[in-house]
Amino acid sequence: MNKNIDTINAAVAIIIKVTVLAAMFSGRVRKPSLKRLSKMDIDDKDKEISFLRDKVYQLKLQVSILQKGLQKKPNNKPYPISEKLFIFNYMEAFQVPRRRVTEHLGIARSTLYRWLHKIEEQAQLYIPANRTPSEVATFVWKRA
Repeated sequence: MNKNIDTINAAVAIIIKVTVLAAMFSGRVRKPSLKRLSKMDIDDKDKEISFLRDKVYQLKLQVSILQKGLQKKPNNKPYPISEKLFIFNYMEAFQVPRRRVTEHLGIARSTLYRWLHKIEEQAQLYIPANRTPSEVATFVWKRA
């Protein structure tokens, strides 16, 4: 019993030391960055702030997509159209290459290509009601 208490006390002491060392390292790393930031003029600071806000927004979207993907694994249900559009929007807004979609969003590349292929097929099959078919247009041009 006494050995267990000694082991627990030693483990807690090690955890506290590691936490303090991590905080010290973080402070040392952050200090030059804060000095650099204090020397910048206001326009550069505004640019950096807007860049960082955009990066935070991107990471929040990425986390939400990954969380949805993790929640879907046990169900194995297909993604609804709203989530597919959300993923496509994310990819276009942040210029995520198709070959990196698995790393960024946790979606298999084959799944993404299947979605894109279905979209292309539907776009080819769909002819708007107000559009004249090409055969009729060529017939009219030949007659005129």
